[in-house]
Amino acid sequence: MNNILRILKFVGFGLLSVIFIFFCFVFFPLPSIDFDKKAYDNLLIENINIIDVENDTLLQNHYVLISISTIKSISAIPISHDLKNLHIINGKDKHLIPALWDMHAHLIKQSPNSAYPEYVINGIMHLRDMRGAYDNKDPFASTPERINKWNQMVHANELLGPKVHSLPSFAVKGPSSMFDGSPEFFNCSNETEAQELVNYFNTQKINLIKTYNNIPREAFFTLMKEAQLAGIDVAGHKPVRVSTVEASNAGIKSLEHARFLLWDSFKGSDELRNDENPKRRDNTALRKKMLAEHNTLMLHENLEAMKANHTFYCPTHLTRKSDAFADDSTFRARYDNVNPILRFLSFEDLDATIQEDTSSLGRLVYKKFYLKGLEITKTANKKGVKILAGADLPELPGSSLIDELQELSAAGLSGFDVLKTATLYPAEYFKVQDKLGTVSENKTADLVILSKNPLDKASNLKSIDGIIYNGRYINIDNINQIKEKVYSRNQSWSMSAKLIWDIILYMTK
Repeated sequence: MNNILRILKFVGFGLLSVIFIFFCFVFFPLPSIDFDKKAYDNLLIENINIIDVENDTLLQNHYVLISISTIKSISAIPISHDLKNLHIINGKDKHLIPALWDMHAHLIKQSPNSAYPEYVINGIMHLRDMRGAYDNKDPFASTPERINKWNQMVHANELLGPKVHSLPSFAVKGPSSMFDGSPEFFNCSNETEAQELVNYFNTQKINLIKTYNNIPREAFFTLMKEAQLAGIDVAGHKPVRVSTVEASNAGIKSLEHARFLLWDSFKGSDELRNDENPKRRDNTALRKKMLAEHNTLMLHENLEAMKANHTFYCPTHLTRKSDAFADDSTFRARYDNVNPILRFLSFEDLDATIQEDTSSLGRLVYKKFYLKGLEITKTANKKGVKILAGADLPELPGSSLIDELQELSAAGLSGFDVLKTATLYPAEYFKVQDKLGTVSENKTADLVILSKNPLDKASNLKSIDGIIYNGRYINIDNINQIKEKVYSRNQSWSMSAKLIWDIILYMTK
């Protein structure tokens, strides 16, 4: 009996020790990320090659004067040096571009501790977050309160991270998509519920409603009408029961994922749209049919409507590439530096995709589906549809956008057109092109200095030599230091414990 008691005491002590250590990691501060917060009254970049994405020109050996976070002067001749608190940057043989945008990001509760600095050191200083949380306990989505707080911290140089321009809703999925204890109108299953839902989002200060596949037709059109009256943008998946032309005519601001154009540009599109449960048919056979019966005239009709209505297109090719290469060890290797908890969740998603169809035919059709998406994007660009670069891979913040830009290059976009998708067009989307999106006088000096020319190949966007951010100059040495700290944070026990604790709180709410 005494032996049993001793064993129980030992086990109990061990469990308490594990719990104590776990909570130490939960509340233990992460390694700090230091960046140069010294502000100069004036920054002068000399002999830099400026990539003018608005006019498709390369301005060689120019001089750029920045004063208090604003581009004051751009000149082909040297600018006077008799300025106080002036820092000079040698731009010889380097290239200057506007800060990049990721237009399909997914922020999580721990983003400021992990993803935020990764965005900036990859040249991404502006985001469109594409999914909000129902409440503050959701660890895998943002809330307006969180985003506003993070933006304030970024502006005050208390946090190294991008500026987020959207306050998104949770994904509006249609019938049977309510959260536990949520109002019935969250279903958005009819016109009345759609109206109530928009009113709710308006009170929550939401400025972007994210739509999903299964919203009924009439509910969608009411949602669009009420959102326009409230001044709220709508973007996301095209509901299956609504055509691309109808969604564009209704005023959806952007359509996400290249696959919607495949779904809506083949002979069986009308039949699929009228199916009671179209999702059940999302399989290898349907994808094969879409590829075999792809109709170019239908595609052109969809793209012409999008161009006429100024509907933006965010193809997120990496998502389909993930489907196509889910079983590829080289593709999975890109997750090596990701936090182990997030890597585990990512691999679960990849494995689930494989299990949908483990046959060699299933893998082959997925690859053809992905490649067809690239072909469609090339056509969309030629038709004049404005394309937005968005990665939609939250586990790989920053680097995944550069990968997405390489996908757009592989689709056949020119170097200038690739850059527009992550600079000029996002600024136009948010109607801030008077301040952002190009390297121009009187615009905000959020800039990236590259050692290689990104017009030659999109992968040269990885050759970051310096960043001008919030009026600060972060040089390559500081960038490399930040990279090391970010890696240390992501791999730390403390980060894993925080993620696990967030998940536990969410599951037990």
